[in-house]
Order: sequence, then structure tokens, then C-alpha cells
Amino acid sequence: MRGTRLSRRRAWRRITGLMLLATVVFAAFGAWELKHGNWISTSYADTETPVATGVTGSPDGDGTTIVNPGSGEEPGPDEFESPPPESPDPAEKPPTKPEKPPATQTPLPGNNVRPVSPGKDQFPNRKLVALTFDDGPDGKYTGEILDILKEKHVKATFFLVGTQVAKYPGVAKRIVTEGHDIGNHSWSHADLTKLSAQALQDQLNKTQAAIFKATGVTSDLMRTPYGAYNDSVLNEIHKQEMTHVFWTVDTKDWAGTSVANMYKNVMSHTHKGGIILMHSFGGRKHAIDHTVALLPAIIKDLQAKGYEFVTVNELIASGQASSSAVK
Repeated sequence: MRGTRLSRRRAWRRITGLMLLATVVFAAFGAWELKHGNWISTSYADTETPVATGVTGSPDGDGTTIVNPGSGEEPGPDEFESPPPESPDPAEKPPTKPEKPPATQTPLPGNNVRPVSPGKDQFPNRKLVALTFDDGPDGKYTGEILDILKEKHVKATFFLVGTQVAKYPGVAKRIVTEGHDIGNHSWSHADLTKLSAQALQDQLNKTQAAIFKATGVTSDLMRTPYGAYNDSVLNEIHKQEMTHVFWTVDTKDWAGTSVANMYKNVMSHTHKGGIILMHSFGGRKHAIDHTVALLPAIIKDLQAKGYEFVTVNELIASGQASSSAVK
């Protein structure tokens, strides 16, 4: 009888101890949840508020998609044409105000500040021009172009595709570290005028997130693939506090145009406030080899004609950028 009572007391102690342990565990979990909130995380793209589809049409009011007349940017490689993979979640959400890479050369007066009167030339005695490169980064040509720019002490602007940034984050980081401007060129090189409002947002948001994760900065510049845009696309770009950047000289390097023909085109059509379009990836096989060969020559000979190379942000701040190219 005495042994039975002893066994019952031991069993009751075990049960009491287990109940006490469970109480401690649940209390600790509740305190953690109050401090940290829901343990299920969301991506940057998931936090964006969808925008309603607006009135489509060109700024000219004719309801057509605006594309570079007589040119048209060549579609990127197959990676751009395939359905975009899931966006990598950034370590943290990009800041509302874009950060700028540290300056590595003497900046223009008013650098990174939009002119009060768009189109008013702040530096009438200087001829400024911007070199721009689309569709990168990659593991070959973007690095070769950066090497040339570094050797020549020239700054440029790179419009990056999100899927490429996810593949080559180190190259994207190098672009920013070496003092160049960085721009959004969509996630998968899609024609943005053919997308729904939500898909359009995703193309911009996912690229901004990928750029921020790779470089620590976000872009305030956007160039649409193929140069195609309409009112709905421009409104979304502006809603996200970006400026759309077109071009004034198209080298057609993506098509494998010869170095001689591209050189003649650039030297004949570059003017004060010009924006020259080239690529650091994509196009036809070996086409960007011609771009790499062309670059030192146009840098040297445009400088000989009195041109100064600046980033797109510097060009906008100078007031020399054409209102038809920058919207």
C-alpha cells in the first residue's frame, strides 16, 4: 500500500514538471512573436501596392506605342525571352530615396540635382555627352567595357536587366564602385507596353530589388526594352520616382554593325547633350566584340572635338539633355 502511494507521488511530480516546462516554452514563444511579428517573411515585390491601369497612349496623344523611329532595339538573348524566374528576396527593402555611389571624379556643379528649368543649359561653354550600355551585366563584355572606361577615366551609365544582375551581382557591384550610373532595364527584357499593370510593376520592382541586393543602391533611371513605352508605362516609371531615358544616337551594335560604320555614325550624329546607345551584353553572336573595339576610338576622337563624357544624371542636371530623350 505504501509503495503504491509513493509511485503515485512520483508520477504526479513528473506530470507537474512537464506542465511547468510547457508553460515556460509557450511563454518564451509568445514573447518572441510579440517582438518580431509574424514569422512568415514576404519579398519586396509582394509589398508593393498594385496600381490601376490608366489611359494608354503616347505623350503625343495619338494612342500609339513610342519606339525609336527607324531603329528599334534588338531583342536580348534567349534568357530575356523566357518567363522570368522568381525574384531573389533582397536582404532588405530598397530605400525610398535612391542612394548614389561615391563620386570618383570631380562632379559637375549641381550633380544629381534636376535643373529648375528643364532644358536650360547650365554650362553653355561645355559640350557634354553620355555613353550608355544596355542589357548587362555579364561575365565577359561588361568587364571589358569597364576596363576601358577606367583606363580612359570616363564615366558612363549602365541600364541593367534584373535576371542578369541576379546572375552577376559582382559585376553590378563593380559598376557602382567605379562611379558609374546604374539604371533599370526591366527584369526580363519584356515589352512593357504589352503587360498588365501588375506585371509591369513586377518588372520594375524585381529589378530594383536585385540591383539593391547586389550594389546597395537603387536606380532613379529607367530605360524600357526596345525603347517601347506608352502613357501607362511612363506613369508607372514616374510613380516609382524614376526618369525614363531614351537615346539620341543608336550605334546598332546589337546587329553586328561593323566598327567602321558605328564610328562614322557616332562621329556624325553626336551633338551637345547627346546620349549614345550601346550594349554590354546581348545581340547577335560576337556583336559586342565590335562595341569593345569601337569604344576607345570614339572616346579619344569625341574628346578631341571638345566633348566631355558624363553620366546620365550629370547630363540631366546640366540642362543639356534633350526633353525628347529624357521624360
